[in-house]
Amino acid sequence: MRVVIFDIGNVLVRYDHTRTLEAVAELCSVTPGQLADTFNEVGRAFGLGEITPEQFCDHIRTRTAASSLSCDLIEDALCAGMSRDDAALHYVQTLLQLPDVEAGAISNTNATHVGWLDTHVPELASFELVLMSNEVGLLKPDPEIFELALELLDVAPAHVLYIDDLEVNVQAAQAVGMAGIVHCDWETTRPQIETWLDIPAGGDGVL
Repeated sequence: MRVVIFDIGNVLVRYDHTRTLEAVAELCSVTPGQLADTFNEVGRAFGLGEITPEQFCDHIRTRTAASSLSCDLIEDALCAGMSRDDAALHYVQTLLQLPDVEAGAISNTNATHVGWLDTHVPELASFELVLMSNEVGLLKPDPEIFELALELLDVAPAHVLYIDDLEVNVQAAQAVGMAGIVHCDWETTRPQIETWLDIPAGGDGVL
């Protein structure tokens, strides 16, 4: 078995953090710059699953004096910068048609964004492995999250390719023995994946 593991944000799903900040800031009647500091205060804890969405919302309401806002409204705004990348998701499904090829995902995320993914990206259910940072209490580039992936997959690291838009995360995956690709755009990432999988250029069934 060979496994191609993908980051989610800005690899399989488009994520615009600036748009997210703007949406929440507008809701709370503050500037995006002011809100960025508030995010940073609890962002790591949210990403590790140490606080709940309601606790995150409470922090936003307290720091911005937007006490009347419902958590549902804040969570909707938190997802304003997220959208499907249909072409990327279709490509992964095409890879899964190849013999002995599985897909995985490792994402630094939070419970609110996981809820959005559950609703809008049903393709993740076909992946052999999905590790969300808030569910496992680990954030990339901590090597432990990559070691956990190998343990759960029960596969040698040489049989795993990891793809992320952040070089530091790719380097962490490579440090545990995985192959790695720093994703910039799909025009360059696709042929690198296919080279690693030993797929001839223009091979049938691969975009």
